[in-house]
Amino acid sequence: MGFQLPLLLLVLLLIPLLVWWYLRRVQGGTASAHVLYPNLAQFAGIAEPRWKRHLSAGLYGLALVLAIMALARPQATIPAPDNLATVMVTIDISRSMRAQDIEPDRFTAAKKEAQNFVRALPDGAKVGLVSFAGYATLEVEPTTDHQRILDQIELLQMGRGTAIGDGLLESLKAFPKDENNKLLGPATVVLLSDGRNNRGIDPLDVTPFAKDMGVVVHTIGLGRRSNPGDPDQMWGSFWMQFDEETLRSIAESTGGQYYAAESAEALRQAYRNLSRVVGWKPQRTEISGLFGLAAGLVLASSLLISNLRRQVI
Repeated sequence: MGFQLPLLLLVLLLIPLLVWWYLRRVQGGTASAHVLYPNLAQFAGIAEPRWKRHLSAGLYGLALVLAIMALARPQATIPAPDNLATVMVTIDISRSMRAQDIEPDRFTAAKKEAQNFVRALPDGAKVGLVSFAGYATLEVEPTTDHQRILDQIELLQMGRGTAIGDGLLESLKAFPKDENNKLLGPATVVLLSDGRNNRGIDPLDVTPFAKDMGVVVHTIGLGRRSNPGDPDQMWGSFWMQFDEETLRSIAESTGGQYYAAESAEALRQAYRNLSRVVGWKPQRTEISGLFGLAAGLVLASSLLISNLRRQVI
């Protein structure tokens, strides 16, 4: 948080002086009061805690501090929708996705959470969809019609093979560019895979292109970590554990995040974390109104408490 007029905060240096003056006045007994029966004055406030006697004054001082801070025009950085952003949702649809180590199965969970991720993106962000098994397919070009993406995710069908590199390359080709072949805005790929590349181009050969383009690639490895001999992780003669080393390398090389999703909840949390950063941009916003409102509420509380404590003896 910062302030547009920080020099006004120097006025806060007077607060300790006001506190000193208040305590000196109270301790010196100079506070005025009207007592109808002086003989009973000694019993006033006997059971009252000391902090209660100063609560109203303390709130008044806090209200003054908040008001001064409001005048200094505080600013905070908050996420705002980035209408220039483009996000490619890239999903592995290899037949190993039918494994049930992720409830109810990998494929169903992956489609459901990918849809939730798309729903959480800002309305103005462009979203595209790429699927890959033995080869990659651009299912939907980047569009602001997020419902098209949701519908197409639901229609995805599994295939043979795992071409992670082809899926990443197809995603990079789909980003909108200007006449100089430059990206039109922030570009992000969210790539999910549950296996190892066994078709097409090596994904680590594609990663430098993503880095040069300025595309951030976030990766999610789906499936339960296990030993190669675990029968639950076998499909035919292939071991179905995702290639964690490659997925992590892709993400780290492009400035993205890598997530290992060994359960439906972990997958949900991975997409949820990404939905907070993808498609958004930091924006400085003035929040002096909030400080002014807080100052008003605290001042009102101070006056109310002061009025309730007023006693006639």
